[in-house]
Amino acid sequence: MAPTPRSEIRRLSLDEPPDPAETLRALADYAGDVESDKYMEGVLFDRLQGQVAELLGKEAALYLPSGKIAQMSALKALTGRAGCSRIALHPRSHLEEYEARAYQELWGLTAAQLGGYDRLSTSDDLDAIREPVGALVLEMPQRRLGCLLPKWEELTALSEHARARGTYLHLDGARLWESQPYYDRPLAEIAALFDTVYVAFDKGLGGLTGAALAGPQWVIDEAKIWQRRAGARALRSFPNLLSALKALDERLPRMTEFHLKAKSLAAVLSEIPSISVSPDPPHANAFLVSLPGLRERARSARDRIASENGIWLFDEPEDAIDQSLVRFEVTVRGAAFSLDEAEIKAAVTRFCQLVLAD
Repeated sequence: MAPTPRSEIRRLSLDEPPDPAETLRALADYAGDVESDKYMEGVLFDRLQGQVAELLGKEAALYLPSGKIAQMSALKALTGRAGCSRIALHPRSHLEEYEARAYQELWGLTAAQLGGYDRLSTSDDLDAIREPVGALVLEMPQRRLGCLLPKWEELTALSEHARARGTYLHLDGARLWESQPYYDRPLAEIAALFDTVYVAFDKGLGGLTGAALAGPQWVIDEAKIWQRRAGARALRSFPNLLSALKALDERLPRMTEFHLKAKSLAAVLSEIPSISVSPDPPHANAFLVSLPGLRERARSARDRIASENGIWLFDEPEDAIDQSLVRFEVTVRGAAFSLDEAEIKAAVTRFCQLVLAD
């Protein structure tokens, strides 16, 4: 059988790479005759920021070109007001593992560990920090743990405990949109547990790029100063603004669909011998698939599945504390809907056979 041409390989996770010309044509149709922006002001900014503030039930919101600048601006404002430059965060936080400790190297903040490496943080973990903390950062869902989410009672307990302690609470909500179906509560009710919230327009929403910070007006006012200092003011942002608005209109209503698809896929894959999924069922639109094996063999099997079945299962294996396990992430967005569950199960079954072969 001839190998599948690279151009015909379909992804299991995330979205298929966008076609630039097609994407820009769609944005042009969506834009109509709207006016352009200039230096982070204009009708598109007003519309997007107003929509985000309303969705999250916050006093104000600010569009920013990336999640990094959104979160660091929030944390500088919160810790400055608190008079303490120490933040508390999970040891597997995105800020810790993916951003080269920018909070420390660039922004002058230090961090205390909130909880254990392989579990969600709790209010008891906040009690265990015996030093002053200016702000607590909670990532929801905790992606490196399989997109785990705390139960509502645990989340509210942590929020109440932080407030009783006088500690600001910031939500790393890059995937907040994808988390909402788990709680089955309005976004504003979830966001109300936090002083400030960061959300992303790429990831689950599938926009080009960009983020928003929502919170009290004083935080937004100070964030604008940090935005200027960090060089995060662009002359024109209208393609990204239009993409974000379009994503909120068209993609946000699909979050429950993504969650249900993830639960269905996890149930199908858990039927395969030697496979386990976590969490089971998924809390959001993503989960981890684990099986006995070695990482290098998993990479080789991944490539062979792409050649034989025309399905790209994952980019890289995920870390596993147990070195005898191979683990990869499945994230349901647009791409998974181009595959039926029978062919996904067949591809993962074949993957297991290749990884476990003597």
